[in-house]
Amino acid sequence: MTHYRLISLLLAMGVTAWAALRVHADEPPATLEKISFHDEKRQPHEIFGRVLIEAADGGLLVEERQGRLWTIDKPQLKARSSTGEQYHPLTIDELARQLPQELGPGFEAITTKHYIVCGNAGREYAEWTALLFERLYAAFQNYWKQRGVRLREPEFPLVAIVFANQQQFAEFATRDAGPDAATAKGYYSIASNRMVMYDLASASGRQRGDIARKLASAPYNVATLVHEATHQIAFNSGLHTRYADNPLWLTEGMAMFFETPDLKNRSGWRTVGAVNPLRLRQFRDYARSRRPANSLQTLLGSDARFLDAEQMADAYAEAWTLTHFLIRTRKQEYVKYLTKVAEKSRLVWDTPEERLAEFQAVFGDDLQKLDRDLLRYLQKL
Repeated sequence: MTHYRLISLLLAMGVTAWAALRVHADEPPATLEKISFHDEKRQPHEIFGRVLIEAADGGLLVEERQGRLWTIDKPQLKARSSTGEQYHPLTIDELARQLPQELGPGFEAITTKHYIVCGNAGREYAEWTALLFERLYAAFQNYWKQRGVRLREPEFPLVAIVFANQQQFAEFATRDAGPDAATAKGYYSIASNRMVMYDLASASGRQRGDIARKLASAPYNVATLVHEATHQIAFNSGLHTRYADNPLWLTEGMAMFFETPDLKNRSGWRTVGAVNPLRLRQFRDYARSRRPANSLQTLLGSDARFLDAEQMADAYAEAWTLTHFLIRTRKQEYVKYLTKVAEKSRLVWDTPEERLAEFQAVFGDDLQKLDRDLLRYLQKL
C-alpha cells in the first residue's frame, strides 16, 4: 500500500522535475547536517542527517540517522548548516532507546541481531515476531547468495512497530501512510524504512506456543508479515534502492515469492519459492480472459494496474507468476536484471518505453514467445 502512495506523492510533488540532478558521489556524504524545513502540510521540522541528492534548484533528498528519507523542495527549506560532525546511523541500542519515547507510554523495544521490534502488544508477541523476521532474513540472504547475488548488511537497524490491536494500528497508519494502509494487516514504509503491523494473535494466550498455534491456523496472516518483511530486507540489502524507479511487478513479485504460507509448519511459514496457491488460482482465472502480449507489456512498462482497484489482484497474481517463472527458468537473466534495477539512481523515473526496453535487453524482444513459455510453465505448477 505504502509503495503506491509514495510514488503518487512524489509525482504529485513534481519530483520528475529533478531529472537535472547534481548527485553526490557513490558513497553519500559523511557530513552531518542540521536542516530546518516545513512539509507539504506546512508543519515545521528540524532534522539531522546527510544530503543524498541536491537538485540544481536547491531541493534536497535527506536521510536521517534512523534511516528516514525526506524530499525537501527549495521553497520548503528554511535553513541548512553543517554540524561539523561525521554522519553515522543510530546504533541498534540508540534507536531501541529512542523508539519507545517516540511512540509513547506502553511501548517496549526488544532487539535481535538485525531487528528492533517496538510495540505495546506484549513482550512474547514481539519476541515471536522478531524470531520470525530473523529466520526470514537468514533465508533471504542464503537464497540470493547461493545464486551469485551480492548483498550487503543493512546500514540501519530493521524496525518493526507492533500495535496491540487493529484500531491503534489504523489510527497510526492513517497518519503515517494514508487511509488505504489502515485497512491492511501491515505495511512497509519506504520513507521511514519501518514495518508497521498489529498483533494478529490477540485472541490467543501469551506463550509463544499459543501464538504460533493461533497464527498457524491463519497462515495468510503470517504471509502478510513475511511479505512486508521481505520488502524491508530487499530495500536494505541492496536488491532495491529506496526512491528509485523499482518496477512494482519486480518488488511485489519478490515479496510474494518469499511469502508463501506453509500449512504444515507451526509458524505458518518456512519455505522459499514454493507455489503460492492463492496467487496461482487468481492468475489461472485471469488467464482465461487476458490479452497475452498486452498484459505482459502493461505489467512490465507501468505500475498503473497496481494502482487500479479493479486490476490490482490480477496484477499481483501475474507478477507472482512471472517472478516464479523467471527465477525458476531464467535464473541468470533474472539476476542480471535484478542487478541493473538495483543500480538505478534515486528520484529518476523511467518512461514505460524505457522500462520495457530494459526488460527486453535482458530477456529478449519477443514478449509473445515469453508469454507462451510462461503459460506452459503455469500448466506444470
